[in-house]
Formats: sequence, structure tokens, C-alpha cells
Amino acid sequence: MGIQVYFSRGLRKIRPYYHKRTAFAKGRWFQRTLLDVMVNEFRSYSENHYLTEIKKGNLAIIREGKTLDPSEVLSSPIRNNDTVQTLRHKHEPPVLQWSENEEDIPGIKVAGFDIVHENDNLLVLNKPSGIPIHPTGQFYQNTITEILKRHGKTALPCYRLDKLTSGLLIMAKNTETAGGIQLKIRDHDMSKYYLARVKGKFPHSSSEDFYEPPIPFQDPLLVTQEESPVYTVEPKKQFPSGLSPVKDARTSFYPLKYFPHCDQSLVVCKPLTGRTHQIRIHLARLGHPIVNDPFYNIDNVEYPTRSKFIIKVEDWTKSKYSYEQLEQLFETFIKECENVQADRAAGRDQLERCTECDSLLLQDPDSQELTIWLHAWKYEDSQGDFSFTTALPSWVNE
Repeated sequence: MGIQVYFSRGLRKIRPYYHKRTAFAKGRWFQRTLLDVMVNEFRSYSENHYLTEIKKGNLAIIREGKTLDPSEVLSSPIRNNDTVQTLRHKHEPPVLQWSENEEDIPGIKVAGFDIVHENDNLLVLNKPSGIPIHPTGQFYQNTITEILKRHGKTALPCYRLDKLTSGLLIMAKNTETAGGIQLKIRDHDMSKYYLARVKGKFPHSSSEDFYEPPIPFQDPLLVTQEESPVYTVEPKKQFPSGLSPVKDARTSFYPLKYFPHCDQSLVVCKPLTGRTHQIRIHLARLGHPIVNDPFYNIDNVEYPTRSKFIIKVEDWTKSKYSYEQLEQLFETFIKECENVQADRAAGRDQLERCTECDSLLLQDPDSQELTIWLHAWKYEDSQGDFSFTTALPSWVNE
């Protein structure tokens, strides 16, 4: 049976389905049973759950081309060249619905996505908010690359855009084209312009209306530069590896409009380096976070201690904190994360479970949780070979 897609409450959903995967056993698994590996390295489920899955044959070992019986899987340690096979009843999270019927209109739409440009080598889309580009984590079929395949298009994304971020997505139809574009990005031969709606009156912004956005960065006196390092904090890891290496980052900003009725500004952002979340972090450090940023706008965040640390401490390796103080701070990040997870778990007591795999049937996210007012607007290279612009998002003039 194929994938079954349906729409509800503005969300694109996929009915649970069985998904088979195989992978060679890792070296550290040798001489351990599959049950021991699953219980100690994949802690999402209980030992009893994994035991049941092995007995059902949903967790199996393939050895020398033969699938072992469940009893042998339970008793026989994993060996070199073994393959682990999993058959999972997969519950994918929903994504934001972007189209009524995901229609194909040559040169205009594919799977309901707006086509900005297409030729033999490229497919350039206007990516909607709230959908991942490629399979990651819990997402597989509810991703742009997999949806395109179902509509007869195979294309490789040439760079990252977060699930929440909308805008210009350049995809290559072959590896040679993908490599050429990625080389331009690595060599800083590609200028990228993003639109963001931020909190407060951004420096030099005006409340004058415009029919078309003014050309950004024309007036150097209106440009705001932010140059500060960025890094990530990952409480799932141990200290100090949970604090990533610090990387230099530079972003230029140009004001387009101020909205006095809500004290918000529309800003063009030009990242001069390609660090994860650098636009969002730099705007927050300037005191103008993106209005609906769930991680760097302190008004919205679930993990305020961690978010404030990233915003205020530009370089943790050169901060005022000693090694011991950083270690203590990291413990507070872990505790904060555990508290949020505990609160979520408490609310799950009332949730139903899947009758087939016993997974919790989680509630739908609010559509507002799946969007951010950050939009990849324009990409262009210095030679003029690539120059693409999307339509403006609706929140530009709201």
C-alpha cells in the first residue's frame, strides 16, 4: 500500500506506515546482543518494547544472507558483517499545508510548490514554512525531496534552509550542477538576501509605505553590521563537547520599513558567512530578534537560560566564566531541558496510544509553531549566471 496523505486543520498529514531499513552493525555493537544495543543506545522505548519487536521479527539480524530467527537474535551476539534490519510503524509529524491539491503546472508549480525557475540542470522553488527539505529525524515522506520524487522530480538541495524558514531553494538535478553551486557558496561567490520581521524599531528604519521594496544596501549610511562568533549548545551531549567550536560570523542588515502600530521592523539580512542560525542570533544580539523566533526571542522561548547564554556570551571560550563555572552552567542547561521534557511527559498521560505499535499519538502542533518570519528572498552570483528572487511573503505588509 502506498503512502496515504490527508489534510486537517491546515496541516499535511501522513497516515502511519511500515518502513523497513537495513544498516551494517557498528563495530561497538560486536559481541553484544541486539536487545542490549537497543536498550542502551536507543532509549526512546523500554526494554519490554524492544523485546516484543524482536519476537515479532520487526527487529532482526541478517547474517550471511539469512534472517536469524527471533530466538537466535536474542541469544546470539552481533558479529562483524551482520546487518540489522528494522521494520517500524512510522508516525511522521505533520507539516504545514501549502497547497489545496499539490498540483503540477509545468513551469509554474510542482506538487503545489511555486517554481521560481527550472531548466535541465536546476529546479528553483519558493519553499513554504514548516516543512523540512530532506529526510531528517522523524521526517521522511513529509519532506520536499521525497514529495518531489512522487511527482517525478529528483533534485538535490544545494544548501540548508531550516524547516521553519521559507524562501528561495535552489536544487540541482545532477551532482555536477550541485557541486558547482556549492563551490560558489564556499568561495563566497554567492550573495544571499533574507527578509526578516523583527521586534522594535531597527536603526534607520522608516514607516513610509512602498509598492516595491527599495533596493537594499544602496545607502551605506543605513547599513548595520554585526560581527560576532556563533556556536551551538547541545544539552544531549556531555560538557564540554555540548558546547560546539566557536566560528566567526558576519551579517549586514538594511532597514526596509518600520510598523509603528506593532513596534516591528522589516529588515533585509545579508549573511557574509554561512553559520547555523547566524542571522537569528545576530538579530537577537542587536536587540531586534525575529518576532516569532521560538529560540532566540526571549518572549517566546522554552529554554530561556540556554537562549540568553548564546545571545549574551558571544564566545564561550573567551568568556568571563571559568571552566568550572561553564560546567555548572551547562548542568543548568541540562536541567532546564529535563524540566521541559518532564512537563511534556506529564501531559502525555492523557494521550492515546497506537493500537498497532503502542506509540503515543501526539497532539497536532499549532500552525504558528511551524513558521518563522525569516525568508530567503534573493540569491545571485558575481558573474550574473545565477540571479533568482521569490515573491514577497504575506507577513511583509501585514
